[in-house]
Amino acid sequence: MPKSKHLDTLLELKENPSLSQRSLAHKLNISLGLTNSILQNLIHRGLIKAKKMTGRKILYLITPKGMVQATNFIYDRVRETQHYYQYTKDLLTAYFTNLYNKGARKAAIYGTGQLAEITYLSLLDSPLKLHSILTDDPASPKKKFLGHEILTLSEFAQKISKTPALEYLIILSMVSQEKDKKGKDKKQSLETEIIKLKNLPKNIQIINLESILKNVNG
Repeated sequence: MPKSKHLDTLLELKENPSLSQRSLAHKLNISLGLTNSILQNLIHRGLIKAKKMTGRKILYLITPKGMVQATNFIYDRVRETQHYYQYTKDLLTAYFTNLYNKGARKAAIYGTGQLAEITYLSLLDSPLKLHSILTDDPASPKKKFLGHEILTLSEFAQKISKTPALEYLIILSMVSQEKDKKGKDKKQSLETEIIKLKNLPKNIQIINLESILKNVNG
């Protein structure tokens, strides 16, 4: 059974021991049968205990041993997250340095999620310079990301048009490629939108970082 589901179950019961199995299954987005199996497993291991109330009502209470186990689970999750963060950052820094050696000089980041944050920090450790942060949601109220103004694609195009001699620029996209019914890649929405923009130089390259990372990790 996935360790994360045990942790999620323990934390949910810690906050609300009065949850029924059905409510717990709904919160964890798992089947009722799996929820029951997890609860029975946790009871068998002494991490929780079942206390029968009036009628069919049952309270699932975390034992001291369960609290220690939940703390260990949380520590493992944080450690795994930190490992992924550092590994991805080092990988992207090397990748950006390689792009620089091939002629790229500036990069725009398209997206504002966790991967965009790692990308930004990786750029700081590479020879590439940040050009701008682009939004993947024009309706988003967020105006800044990591202290930098967020531009829509049209604002980006205007900024580019005012640059007399644009150096080799790449756009680092965090948006996954979609698949059609036959399993073939569709054009990314970013590429589709870029095509609509006018007066953009031809030496702009779009790179999908999620695809790059999947290929490396695969």
